[in-house]
Amino acid sequence: MRDLHRRTALMAGIAAALVAGNAVAQERPRRGERRRRRAEGAVDSGRSDAPHATVSTGDDPKQAYDLYAGSASGPVLAYVHGGGWSQGDKAMVHSLPEYAQRHGLTFASIGYRLVPQVTPREQAQDVAAAVASLKLTHPGRPLFLMGHSAGAHLAALVGADPSYLAEQGLQPSDLAGVILLDGAGYDATGDRGAGPAGRMLGNLYSEAFGANAAALSPTLLVRSGVRYPPYLIFHISRREDARVQSHALAEALIRAGGRAEVISAPDDSHRDINVEFGQAGDAEGERAARFILNR
Repeated sequence: MRDLHRRTALMAGIAAALVAGNAVAQERPRRGERRRRRAEGAVDSGRSDAPHATVSTGDDPKQAYDLYAGSASGPVLAYVHGGGWSQGDKAMVHSLPEYAQRHGLTFASIGYRLVPQVTPREQAQDVAAAVASLKLTHPGRPLFLMGHSAGAHLAALVGADPSYLAEQGLQPSDLAGVILLDGAGYDATGDRGAGPAGRMLGNLYSEAFGANAAALSPTLLVRSGVRYPPYLIFHISRREDARVQSHALAEALIRAGGRAEVISAPDDSHRDINVEFGQAGDAEGERAARFILNR
């Protein structure tokens, strides 16, 4: 089992690197600026020194969320980390606590149990339990659910399949909005792309979803008659699978009477869209702030 977990984690990293695309001979100015910021000590570990308290939502230590300190009275932003469903940690928040403070938001980072201990179904249940706890402790405050990569899949799943929030006495419309950062697996039965990257993603999906890919695919679970929160869906321009999956999810939501917008991030990699999201002036982060604050 340990070898399976290690292989799954390795495939997640390799797949993300391959999908990000080939090296570009001429770098855009923004990417040069990005490297300068990293050289000057920008967050590489992903951890933040911002004070926070950990709130448990289950018996497993992973079933918890970190609530970051602050006196903001605006919306709650709840973040779901990525990691190919098999790795990652709620501590990997990069600049999101500062982003929340800058925009008057309350920030929480949600942890969840990992594959192979559980499947994405139980992971989505963990996310829904954290959402319910945050709704209970922040009554009347709009709550936006955001995720990156596999975390984007889980955020989309909780927002699209009413059963997860129903277990907590809630429904999708209790979310003020869902923000997705370069996710995959919105339709885990779909085309993963050609070449080594596609094969790696196929193996990754098989490890995570097994025979339950359709039942855990947000795009396939959207249906008429459900009141869905608005979705803001980002994808990097170099990932064809992310582009196709993002548009298919948005189209399914719109056909069901919901609202969804897809935005391509031309200058970002799969990693950068997450790391830079909370930094001042980042285009995707500022677009999301307008979405949250309804500007």
